Amino acid sequence: MKPIAIFEPGPLLRPILPKLFLWALLGVAAGAHAQSVLKSLPKEPELLAAEAAFRLSTRMKDAHTAELTFEIAPGYYMYRERFKFEGVGIGKPVIPRGTVKFDPTFNRNMQTHRDTVAVLVPVKGALPVQMTVTSQGCADAGVCYPPVVQKVVLDGVASSTPSASQPAAQSSALLPRAVAKAAPVAKGGFVRVASSEELDARLKEANGISMLDFYADWCGPCKQMEKATFADARVKARMGQFTLLQADVTRNTLEDKLLLKRMKLVGPPGIVFFDRAGNEIPGTRVVGFEPPEKFLQSLERAQKTAATSRS
Repeated sequence: MKPIAIFEPGPLLRPILPKLFLWALLGVAAGAHAQSVLKSLPKEPELLAAEAAFRLSTRMKDAHTAELTFEIAPGYYMYRERFKFEGVGIGKPVIPRGTVKFDPTFNRNMQTHRDTVAVLVPVKGALPVQMTVTSQGCADAGVCYPPVVQKVVLDGVASSTPSASQPAAQSSALLPRAVAKAAPVAKGGFVRVASSEELDARLKEANGISMLDFYADWCGPCKQMEKATFADARVKARMGQFTLLQADVTRNTLEDKLLLKRMKLVGPPGIVFFDRAGNEIPGTRVVGFEPPEKFLQSLERAQKTAATSRS
């Protein structure tokens, strides 16, 4: 039987061996702590793609009347006034009244639909007829979708969009670069970014943590964030420690869609935090409206998570 070799540290290694052992233990503990922090971070809501949250089906109710039905997934709603039905030979649509509710964001009554809404559209002339349908809705999670424009052909054959089980796309593929534009300063000290290229340039220039806010004029929760949260003195002071960036996706341009897709967001409001290297800080996203107290916690979480990641 061969003798078992036993490691014997040399005279140079022996004095520092306890320190090396301690450093190794501290490294393992720090790694475990970082993993524990990441696991404890709140998860953002999983949202459906627009065509799945608001599923459209069409059929001819009779020779001169089309019926367009929106099946609205639980936890989602649509604005009545956002419906548009356009095309040659298309008459004035009959849209059912929705639930009337005063919206403090827009300071007026708004009609919304949940579950199902069927719209009757007069059709003049012979089939087939092409129609452009515009609609918009939001999620109870506090996120509003950009207007959705769909082309439908009325030819007497029933059709529909995908079922509501389809989640929003989570593609991480590289997206084409958009042409950079000038970046004006928006309300609240935010610097506007209008493309992926502009975003990357701003992140590269930043000296600390960056905060990217997605906003739109038609987004009620976005306006709530502006009026109630960003205007709060405590929030203002804390946000002063960040590089503030904003993507205004009101016009829903190609650049807007690419930015939303890159960030894996279905619509605003959405806030993404980046570290000094321009990488997203994991587990710190804000999706939907947050009041001042909760948003202060989100800002603190972003800073702490970034510090933990660096260590």
